[in-house]
Amino acid sequence: MKSRKFWTVLFALVFLISILFQYRFPIAKGLGGFLAKKDPLEKCDVVFAPSNHIETNFAYAVHLLKEGWGDRLVVTSSRLTPLRERFREFYGLMNCSETSIFRKVFQKEKLPIEKLTILQDSTSTFDDCKLLHSYWEKRPFQSLIVVTDALRARRFRMVLDKAFGNEEVKILSCPSFPDRPLEDFFSNEDDYVMYVLSEYAKIVANVLAQSSG
Repeated sequence: MKSRKFWTVLFALVFLISILFQYRFPIAKGLGGFLAKKDPLEKCDVVFAPSNHIETNFAYAVHLLKEGWGDRLVVTSSRLTPLRERFREFYGLMNCSETSIFRKVFQKEKLPIEKLTILQDSTSTFDDCKLLHSYWEKRPFQSLIVVTDALRARRFRMVLDKAFGNEEVKILSCPSFPDRPLEDFFSNEDDYVMYVLSEYAKIVANVLAQSSG
């Protein structure tokens, strides 16, 4: 009897796993919608573009600045996520350093260079948030638009809220290019699925770390 129950449970698990695998992309798309936290846009003091997926974050942050949604742009750079050649080629800046490219893009878009601040040497989401908080301590602001890739928006907001704690700073989450389908930013469906799973794993890890003090 016990043997029959064991094989029944095992068969059910295998069947469930096969169904989940077969429909992994539609399931991931549904889960991805939760990750893509998006607040209604309001005029803010600062637009912030963190280092991960910097091409899309920076490009959309520049767009928001030109549209008048912010007064200044803060960007973090990282040696771990260098600018891709495609981004460099688009602006014709193949032989420039990353910092120089940010400044030259500002000039090409006819934006005052004094509205750009570059915070260097970030290595993680936590570094992005710490660097931004240190910048806030030197140049306080009251409101902030955070531009991230869509699937990272919720986790980034969790880390940023913790970094700022009880500081009276209004924070708005804005995925880069929000009108594009999320899967458009990935080369294939499996990459999308793995990114979604990794984000949920990181969110769970963050929650457990915070709850344990």
